[in-house]
Amino acid sequence: MLIEIKRYRYSPYGVDGMLIINGRTICATLEHPRNYLPAGSYPLELEIDRKLCRRLPTTPSGAVLRSGNGPFTLKNGSIIIGKEYIPGLVIKSSHTFDRLYERIEKNIKRRKGVVLTIV
Repeated sequence: MLIEIKRYRYSPYGVDGMLIINGRTICATLEHPRNYLPAGSYPLELEIDRKLCRRLPTTPSGAVLRSGNGPFTLKNGSIIIGKEYIPGLVIKSSHTFDRLYERIEKNIKRRKGVVLTIV
């Protein structure tokens, strides 16, 4: 499974983007305005996040895909997903994350690779 993030707005409030799977836009993304992952490809694995006490899609560098509203608490280049509300803020994040997590989990259980590509 190929998950692609296309960034389209860099502002003091965050880096806004869109998450695309198989050519279809799924949701909006939000990253910290200064601490975001460089463009490239990253394999994803499900690893336990000690702070949130749940399994999250994680890159080898420690960045995670997660739910949330604003980017300023993010560390390690993590990415929030949800529905875009205004620049630097997403809503309905938990519901959107749960749907994406199910898709990622199914692909990992089927032993298909999951790759995150950032453009």
